[in-house]
Amino acid sequence: MLEEKIGYLKEYPLNIKIFHIKYYPFHVHDDTEALYVLKGTVTLKCGSSIYDLQEGDVFIINDTEVHGIYNCSEDSIVMSIHINVQFFTKEFPYLPDTVYRTANKDRTNTDIVDLRLFILKIALNHYLRQEMFVSDNIALVKDLIRFMDINFSFFYFDGKTVMQRKSNKMDLDERLSKIIRHIYRHHNEKISLAELAEQNYISNYHISHLITEGIGLNFRELLGFARVEESERFLLGSNKKISSIAKDVGFSTTAYYEKYFKKWFGYSPKEYREMYKDRVKGACPELLMEITDERALHILTASLNNVAEYAEYDDSVFKEAREKLYTN
Repeated sequence: MLEEKIGYLKEYPLNIKIFHIKYYPFHVHDDTEALYVLKGTVTLKCGSSIYDLQEGDVFIINDTEVHGIYNCSEDSIVMSIHINVQFFTKEFPYLPDTVYRTANKDRTNTDIVDLRLFILKIALNHYLRQEMFVSDNIALVKDLIRFMDINFSFFYFDGKTVMQRKSNKMDLDERLSKIIRHIYRHHNEKISLAELAEQNYISNYHISHLITEGIGLNFRELLGFARVEESERFLLGSNKKISSIAKDVGFSTTAYYEKYFKKWFGYSPKEYREMYKDRVKGACPELLMEITDERALHILTASLNNVAEYAEYDDSVFKEAREKLYTN
């Protein structure tokens, strides 16, 4: 089945849940998801990369990315915030094509700490249910999108693992983000280096060097990676022939598709489909239990205090949460 449909209340484009988790099968949805590990440890497989997440880690999952959670510790508690992408496309029309990458080995990185604070503030608003929490959270998500555009819309490869990348050159980062967005939006079409160079008003040599230095792959490798990553949804969510999938995502031959897929996923498309067909949503059940709102508020406030080790904050929502915690 693979596809997961997220439900939203009218005029509230967020679906927020906190739960004990043991396993969540591989699935995909048309929503951006913020995953926050509040307690314990979990393993997240997202696309071709595998991440071991621990308490305090936050991870942004893009719409259309295949992902699943397993190897959870006994005490693992995870928060999931689904964001309705379509709701925000009027103001951010590029959002469905943007690829955010938030994995970072430095847990004290200021961008990561600020991302945690953003997510915690949205969650606390939700569970406190203050009078204006719906409009406040919509405004917060808009700020979050702008923040992620600046800090998380480009990446590099640590071996075969996709990680956050950011330089101190705003113009360079903006250009890389634009290039990545264009490649993912048009991955199933014929894209040339000359076309990208013309769009960015630079030479072929310059843009080739920019991609290689900034991301760690050359143009053809980056395009091949985007295509095989986008193919996973069809590989696990349909019975389409491998050759048809290869063509649909933009490869000129099945052989090229198999070559690039094996490079990043470690298996041929056929082997990969066989390995994961019984681990997708619909083929096996999720093992989780949602916790109460009162318990959620306690955990979120404790998490906020942990983040305070790395950041100073002074906000009415945070104060309200602490006061509610200590009076219950």
